[in-house]
Amino acid sequence: MPTRIDPVVPPITLISGFLGSGKTTLLRRMLREAERRIGVIVNEFGALGIDGALLEQSGGSSLIELSGGCVCCVAGSDLLVALETLLDGGELDAIAIETSGLAEPGAIARQLRAANLPLDALITLVSAVDFTQAMDASPLTRRQIQVADLIALTHGDLADVQTMQQVSEQLRNLNPRAPIIPAIAGDISPDLIFSPRSSGELPADLPHQHGEFEALSWQADLPLRRTAFEQTLHTLAGRGLFRAKGIVYCTDSPWADEVHLVADRLRCSALRLVRLPIPLCRMTLIGHREALAHAGAALDACIDLPERIASWRNRQAELE
Repeated sequence: MPTRIDPVVPPITLISGFLGSGKTTLLRRMLREAERRIGVIVNEFGALGIDGALLEQSGGSSLIELSGGCVCCVAGSDLLVALETLLDGGELDAIAIETSGLAEPGAIARQLRAANLPLDALITLVSAVDFTQAMDASPLTRRQIQVADLIALTHGDLADVQTMQQVSEQLRNLNPRAPIIPAIAGDISPDLIFSPRSSGELPADLPHQHGEFEALSWQADLPLRRTAFEQTLHTLAGRGLFRAKGIVYCTDSPWADEVHLVADRLRCSALRLVRLPIPLCRMTLIGHREALAHAGAALDACIDLPERIASWRNRQAELE
């Protein structure tokens, strides 16, 4: 498969979880409600394509089904072909890969990175009522949890409060870095699942409530010092920032940077805009309240020194 580079390939989200955890339910709801053009690859271990048929009924017009094996092993070579087919079928804002309940998502993530494809986030669904049985059934359950960027705790409507608390504690022990959010009938904000494909425009403001998460919009009209900016995002991620996205200018480059942070994974890509935007820098951050409490001030502190900003402006003027 020829390597494609952003922004031709939209962000890819892996949706993992043991058998019966609610992956198809989540995707069906996303396809009905998300204001995005989502391409879907669904992988079933058996030969009958039940999940694919259900997703097509929910609006999955750009959908490819791989059945008869896991994309992490015997059908792995088919995954890149399926992605190529999706991309040739029309412009998409995001791609979701629903893995088999018996897939090891880390192997799929390695395939995507080896092909230089933009893996955005790895979401793992865990059933609150079936957690113990799933852990006993296969070591894959533990692995799916450990590699997740975000854990969705499903079937909370079928479990009591004590069970939810106990399962949440065990999940935090297995993966202390991933936020855990409750999800009943696939009810999760698409902003937590999908990072929109960049069109070269500034990101839109998000609603300010995402369950246990909050959203913060930040902007500045001066360029940033890159090392301080990247270190600040990593520090905020350690305090509970889950996702950040935006467009910023740093004084070490005349071009803008498209910024994506998921969990503690940061990606900055050069973005050549036709003209300098107003405001110059703009970010949207989603995370726990304590992570956002001082995030604005921390980002303000990343604005570079006046003499470096003046030099950057002179270089910009030469490009015009």
